[in-house]
Amino acid sequence: MHEPTTRAGAAGQRGERTEHGAGGGGRTAYPRVSPCLHCARPVLRDNDARWIHADLSYVCRDPWGGLTATTAEPAPTPRV
Repeated sequence: MHEPTTRAGAAGQRGERTEHGAGGGGRTAYPRVSPCLHCARPVLRDNDARWIHADLSYVCRDPWGGLTATTAEPAPTPRV
């Protein structure tokens, strides 16, 4: 059974930001969902702050569904 996500420090709770923007130190801020750098499938952060594909796979897949040697990583955010 899954643990409730209402406990203190759970992912997605307001007021607990682990990402920092420019000048804040730490990781750079990314949108909640970004395209994968390697396979263009959507990626987001899991509960351990690791990048994971939206279909809950860490490993990238090629266009035919085969596994590749790369893992989920967001594409750089375009500068406007």
